[in-house]
Amino acid sequence: MKRFVLAVICLGFGLMASAQQTPPPTNNPATKPATQKKFTPKKDGYISEASSVVDTVVPYSKVDETSLPFVKRVWREINLTDSLNAMLSSPKSNLMAVIFEAINNGELDLFAPDDESFQNQPLSSMKGPEVNGVKSSTADTAFLGINPATGELNRANNEFFAASFPLVRIKEDWILDTKRGVFEPRIIGIAPVRVDVKTQVDNNGNPVTNPETNMIYADSLKSVVGWLYFDDLREVLVKKKVAIEFNDASGLNFDDVFIRRMFSSYITKWSNPYDTRIEDYITDPKERIMEADRYKNKLSDFQKSIWAAPTTTPTADNKAVEPKPKKGLFNKN
Repeated sequence: MKRFVLAVICLGFGLMASAQQTPPPTNNPATKPATQKKFTPKKDGYISEASSVVDTVVPYSKVDETSLPFVKRVWREINLTDSLNAMLSSPKSNLMAVIFEAINNGELDLFAPDDESFQNQPLSSMKGPEVNGVKSSTADTAFLGINPATGELNRANNEFFAASFPLVRIKEDWILDTKRGVFEPRIIGIAPVRVDVKTQVDNNGNPVTNPETNMIYADSLKSVVGWLYFDDLREVLVKKKVAIEFNDASGLNFDDVFIRRMFSSYITKWSNPYDTRIEDYITDPKERIMEADRYKNKLSDFQKSIWAAPTTTPTADNKAVEPKPKKGLFNKN
């Protein structure tokens, strides 16, 4: 009996010693890999870019040329520095940046400045000269221009576009469609206008300065970089949202701005036998604006006269006499 008790005691001490020699389990990351949390992009607010932009152009109503008894071609300019046109030159969404990106990606053709009828080969399909060993297209050179200080193409960013492109020229037709009973404008083409600052130099190539203020004389030169066919441009503009002042969920795009006439502009020319612009016969800027308003009022008066009911003048014998026809609405006098 004593031997049995002694054997049990020895066995207990042996088990205790074995338990003390066994190392405790450790949390080794190599043996149990941690599961990595999958990242999901967060929703930035309550309106997203995808839900604000449409990608389908609403086409113009079809027009039968036989039902157009009146057509007037008009040229006008949009001043991008005007606060009324801020949505076209916003740092967040700049019209010039949208156009240049489309040209650079081959989505849009840029026609020569003197090819506003879009009949010749576009500049965007031609190879341009090398600028400091860098190959460029003719469209890049025409659109951006070369920096005279560095001899390189100007950098395409919103700061450059805002400073160098203050104007956009528009060519449009005002048509009277008797079949649909409407008098409306149809934009044909758009031409960005770039302003380059050129320093005046003397015969030795040194800058000419004002002796009193020590300021360098410089000239501002306006140049049309090229023409864009508006029907093709609409496919690009409809995909780009504009930044407006009040409502971020408006969903307006650049195509809406032009189709809905949500811009401020002034007429610079309309079709005439002498092919003259307003600036060709009026030098005073204020008088040019007045002349542009006169053209604008003539279009408005013509539109009102289309739908005006004919008036008659009663005579002594109560017989109606038709009024004498007025002078042409589009005569100066």
